[in-house]
Amino acid sequence: MKNLDRFIKAQERDYETALSEIKNGKKETHWIWYIFPQIKGLGHSEIAQYYSIQNVDEAKAYLDNEYLYNNLIKICNELLKLETSDSVEVMGFPDSLKLCSSMTLFHLVKPEEKIFKQLLDKYYNGKIDENTVRLYNDSILENVKLGKEQVSQIAYAIKDDIGSWIKEHQQEYQRWLKRQDIKLSSGIIGFAIGDALGVPAEFKLREELKLNPITDMVGDGTYNVPAGTWSDDTSMTLATIDSIISMQKINVNDMANKFLEWFRNSDYTATNETFDIGRTTLQALAKYEMKLEDASNCGESNEYSNGNGSLMRILPIAYYIYYKNITDNKEVYNIVKQVSSITHAHEISILGCYIYVKYAIELLDGIDKIKAYKNIQQLDYSLFTQDTIDKYSRILKGDIQDVAEEDIYSGGYIVSTLEAIMWLVLNSDDYNTTILKAVNLGDDTDTVAACTGGLLGIYYGINSMKESWKQNLKRYDYIVKLCNEFDKKIK
Repeated sequence: MKNLDRFIKAQERDYETALSEIKNGKKETHWIWYIFPQIKGLGHSEIAQYYSIQNVDEAKAYLDNEYLYNNLIKICNELLKLETSDSVEVMGFPDSLKLCSSMTLFHLVKPEEKIFKQLLDKYYNGKIDENTVRLYNDSILENVKLGKEQVSQIAYAIKDDIGSWIKEHQQEYQRWLKRQDIKLSSGIIGFAIGDALGVPAEFKLREELKLNPITDMVGDGTYNVPAGTWSDDTSMTLATIDSIISMQKINVNDMANKFLEWFRNSDYTATNETFDIGRTTLQALAKYEMKLEDASNCGESNEYSNGNGSLMRILPIAYYIYYKNITDNKEVYNIVKQVSSITHAHEISILGCYIYVKYAIELLDGIDKIKAYKNIQQLDYSLFTQDTIDKYSRILKGDIQDVAEEDIYSGGYIVSTLEAIMWLVLNSDDYNTTILKAVNLGDDTDTVAACTGGLLGIYYGINSMKESWKQNLKRYDYIVKLCNEFDKKIK
């Protein structure tokens, strides 16, 4: 048996860091081998072999060492205190597996110590690591010379259905892989390109654009700005992203402060110029700036204040909810309501944002766009009044995909905007063709194209977008850098 000094020295160096990271709910650095050691034979790297528990005797000695035992129990208690029960969220992959194998080992060695079983129950639904059980059995056979039947009776007395655990673990691994592959930049660059394509044509009629359609990223137009310039839609979206990065949570007051930095100081703009702001947004920010209310209470709440000004900045919230694996519909609703209500507090606006966020999450989860739409229709909308639900009946009750183009309205009313977005996405075959179709619907071209582009970006990916559009998009590198920081901090 190797000397336990290797564990003691390593923990004297790194234990407080490990404990702090677990208290914060996320393992960030590399200490798993000597804080949650595994039995010999599981790890094949040099460091894994060095810190492996050699046999049952060494495992017992580890727990008999007062320093190592107390440290183990202390950090296990912090794991139990965390609200989440997602081991991958806390430990990352594959360290979530190492935690399971370590808890399995120590539970086998000392079953009267309840905390190891409690952690297996909390994070692994009571299932234990099959390979650890096998290696533990082998160690007993080698050192105690018990028969195989006796070993099985001892070790497998606490063993549940290993097959179902493996199946569950494989699903967890696939979910983790998918989550690592998702990048905010796909949606946000898709959003910003749609915005920039739509800016020169904003307020133009559909009939006018049919005669002279937008076919590329151009400048001048409605606001006389250079090609690739995006509007308040992208500015407020980037401000939302920056707020989540800095606070590492949803903080509506911080978001409102950053919206003011955009409006007053031209932060988050394409060309250091703020050239557009909606009436409802302006009134809400003015109310917040005068410190009359908390930001979530500043939004306009009358029925005539249901423009698309909160819908156009809600996409980062879908990513946040997806990254955080928030699945409770009431919690999703509360987050969306808070964020929308900074500027748009009426239930019609909140429901529009809620539908968009839930649909975006479906796409992030790799669901086909048509199946995702059917899933949205089947959601429970009982948190909203029937009158508000009825406003979205063409989306929720009918089939918006089959509506004729002439019956799709692309104005600033949030219901019309969302109908246009869903119609475009459901009828899409690619990013580039569809985003131009979005612009050429006319009227509120930047917002319709931006919000459509966000969903198309998720669905078709950043590589599907025309290279020249990405090259001409103002501050492209800044947007990607901000998105990457979001991925790193929030994922």
